[in-house]
Amino acid sequence: MTTPGPETPTGARTPPPGPDATPEELVADIEATRAELGDTVEALSQKLDVKAQARDSLEDAKQRGIDVFQQTRDAATDEHGNLTPEARSIAIKVAAGVGVVVVLRVIWKKVRG
Repeated sequence: MTTPGPETPTGARTPPPGPDATPEELVADIEATRAELGDTVEALSQKLDVKAQARDSLEDAKQRGIDVFQQTRDAATDEHGNLTPEARSIAIKVAAGVGVVVVLRVIWKKVRG
């Protein structure tokens, strides 16, 4: 039974050395196979490292959050860092809505009281 040779940089496998291979060719094939096996073990180890994957996912989410925050801030402010009229209008509406919720909550607590 013959096994395919190690992968070349393009991903194609080289044929294993034949029966008339020189010792140098055999050694080169063994070294290439060891290197491929080492890469395979490393790739499997990374896939099985759940903590590292979780850390990577958390870092990616954190970076996306920072990016979204910066984009939102840039869209809501002018070149001097002041709120644009549209952003100011939205902020006032949100603050009024929060104020109404707080007042209703206080009234509700007094009524239920």
